[in-house]
Amino acid sequence: MKRGFEVREDDKVTGDAKPLSGLRVAYLAFEGFPNTKGSGTRITQLTTGLARAGAEVFLITLGAKQLAAPHPAQVTLRPLKLMEPNLLARGLAFRDRALRELVALRPHVVHFRGVFEGEAAVRYAARAGVPAVFEVNGLPSVELPYHYQAVGEHPPLLGKFRLLEQRLLTEAQAVITQSQTTLRFLEDRGIPEDTPRLVLPNAADPERFTPGAAPPSEPRVLYVGATQAWQGVAELLMAARRWTAEVPAPLDVVGPIHPSARRPIERLIRRLKLESHVHLLGPLTGQALISRVQQSTVCVAPLRRDRRNLRQGCSPIKLFEYMSCGRLTVATDLSCVREIITHGETGHLVAAPRPKLLAEALVATLTNPQAQQQIGAAARRTIQEKATWAHRQRALVHFYRESVLTR
Repeated sequence: MKRGFEVREDDKVTGDAKPLSGLRVAYLAFEGFPNTKGSGTRITQLTTGLARAGAEVFLITLGAKQLAAPHPAQVTLRPLKLMEPNLLARGLAFRDRALRELVALRPHVVHFRGVFEGEAAVRYAARAGVPAVFEVNGLPSVELPYHYQAVGEHPPLLGKFRLLEQRLLTEAQAVITQSQTTLRFLEDRGIPEDTPRLVLPNAADPERFTPGAAPPSEPRVLYVGATQAWQGVAELLMAARRWTAEVPAPLDVVGPIHPSARRPIERLIRRLKLESHVHLLGPLTGQALISRVQQSTVCVAPLRRDRRNLRQGCSPIKLFEYMSCGRLTVATDLSCVREIITHGETGHLVAAPRPKLLAEALVATLTNPQAQQQIGAAARRTIQEKATWAHRQRALVHFYRESVLTR
């Protein structure tokens, strides 16, 4: 590093040591924050980990509609209020404003999550002689077509995103991502061989996400998450028609549903005659979410076997939270899911999220209390032993110290 911070050889990432003391980090995320999504949890946990290690952390995001839990004293929230009506205009405005923030803050490390803020990050980092860390959870050339149909139908725009993604992967001094599957995808996209990289999956807090005092009084199936096509919610609803004919286990759906998606989902529920079996509960947070997981018998993540999930991969935070609560989880057999769940040991994997296969898996697990208990307990132990947020925070701090700050 050219200025401002030095790594001392006697620093230790143990006990109460502050190995990043004196380090100033700017963490950039082009999204409203705080938020109730998995990304909001991840941002909170990673910035908290850096702050607890002694770093002074500035979190530069879009403004949120409502505030969530406060951050540690060392994390300073700097939301940018932008009025641009569409995504691209808002992204470009965020890029320009973020660059001005960086010039004013003079951070020793710039940590960014997306391409708009990434342009500002690598420009500042090159000018100031400091490292830029690209935390890749999903690339816009893959993600945006699921959210904006017009983007998927505009190849020249997708091509521009791919070029920008490639430039940021090349110019970043370090890359962090969420799964080995995602890392392989990024390496195929061309991360330089000498760029340090860290796989940092999501996690759960087993002190909060606990099994609960008593087992559910009746069988229930729980899905937590959004309703984009790649999540497999339509297939899950069609499976519900099959399993509820054999086991009286209603389906609770927890998570935000965009107005444009709600009507088709409600129409499908009516067509399948599931009005009394499916409950759309909306987003839940904190203890309300934990209680809902504790009240479930089996939890589900019916991810589609599409390009996004097969090639780019993901690290669904819901899997970690289900497992932390000691719940038997039924999920699609994808390489990124196998990094989290071992079939028959810590969960139940389905070859494909086809309604018939999903229904068969759910009937089998709903009617097997012994498997629910044994697999659920093993799943919770897995989280406690190697997949808590404390594990992730230690890994991040170690990566900063050993790989980022030595560049």
